[in-house]
Amino acid sequence: MIYSNDDPMSLLAMERERTENYGDCGEAEYEKCPVCGAYEPEHYYLDEDEECVGCSECIYKTEVLF
Repeated sequence: MIYSNDDPMSLLAMERERTENYGDCGEAEYEKCPVCGAYEPEHYYLDEDEECVGCSECIYKTEVLF
C-alpha cells in the first residue's frame, strides 16, 4: 500500500519493510477530520445541527474586518 508522507501509517510501513516483519498486525485506526482529512486534530468544530464544519487544522480564528 502507498501512504502519503503525513500519514501516520507511512512510518510503520517503512519499519515493516526494514525489519522484514510482515506479520498481520492490522491497520491502526486514527481519527481524521471529515473536512480536511487531518489526522487526530486537537479540536473539532460543530455547527448548531451537530455537523462537523472543520477542525483545529483547517479552521482558524481571525479578527472581524468589517
